[in-house]
Amino acid sequence: MAESSINLEDLASRFGCEISGDPTVIITEVSGLDKANKNSITFLANDKYRPLLKETNAGAIILRPEDLKDCQSSALITDDPYLIFARIAAYFEKSRDFEEGCHPSAIIEDSAKVPSSCSIQAGAYIGKSVELGESVFIGTNAVISANCSIDSHSWIDPGVMILSESSIGKRAIIHSGVVIGGDGFGFSEDEEKNWVKVPQTGSVSIGDDVEIGANTTIDRGTISNTEIHNGVKLDNLIQIGHNVVIGEHTAIVANTAIAGSTVIGKYCKISGQVGITGHIEIADGTTITGRTSVMKSIKKPGVYSSGLFPHQEASLWQKNVAIFRNLPKLRSLISKIKAEDEDDKNS
Repeated sequence: MAESSINLEDLASRFGCEISGDPTVIITEVSGLDKANKNSITFLANDKYRPLLKETNAGAIILRPEDLKDCQSSALITDDPYLIFARIAAYFEKSRDFEEGCHPSAIIEDSAKVPSSCSIQAGAYIGKSVELGESVFIGTNAVISANCSIDSHSWIDPGVMILSESSIGKRAIIHSGVVIGGDGFGFSEDEEKNWVKVPQTGSVSIGDDVEIGANTTIDRGTISNTEIHNGVKLDNLIQIGHNVVIGEHTAIVANTAIAGSTVIGKYCKISGQVGITGHIEIADGTTITGRTSVMKSIKKPGVYSSGLFPHQEASLWQKNVAIFRNLPKLRSLISKIKAEDEDDKNS
């Protein structure tokens, strides 16, 4: 990652920061505070790591104005160090560079459209009538089934499966193990309580600038499409059911499960291990905290929670569980006491 180099003054100009210290410091890489060297740039966004400011060997540190007094290195000053660090890290990022061309062991159907600017790695399969945009990367053993499309500058990691005529927009990043377009969970019971499969005939439509984490699954629609709109960011191990719609720039953290036909608005933030029932709507700009169960529509933006208590010592947790189990009795007792108080007042 150290092939590029830039001085601190140019970094400040490029990313809109003020400089403290030597503007001629040469930066060749990004690093953590504890691993940095004289050509590294690092950042401080969490007060927990403030003691490392006096110990780091970094050539420069990205930090807030109020943290400058504790800094002994040159610095880029900004109100949002983590955001600026992300943008500078992207500047130095080289891992997604690739050579154009198709590996001899890749299988590409004659009717597929694969521009010469693409890279198709060993063992990948490109199905009939697939359409790839310019500079698309398809990793080892990925499967792009018939009639799917992937727009320009998208990156498909090894082992991804894109099925059921799904479409992927520009600049997508799809990590290993993702399955897009598998059948949704659709069954109906017959008179004898046997399960009858409901055919899943829809597809998946994914917009531009979407990132999908490892082993996440996005089911195809039953009739209409499952839709993931522009700028959505999905973590690892998320389940998205058939006909779900996720609005622009919503972010969802690992182990969340979203049941079918739910519509999630724009700019939502959904934490880990959230469970969302089907056929509901969640308003734009909603935040849902970890391990929350969402059982009905959220029509007003805000922060919503229903998760279990934070961790406690086991002995205290056991006492609390015992109290929780007796809540019906306690409620009945309180109601009885209130009734007796009312009788005393009226007598």
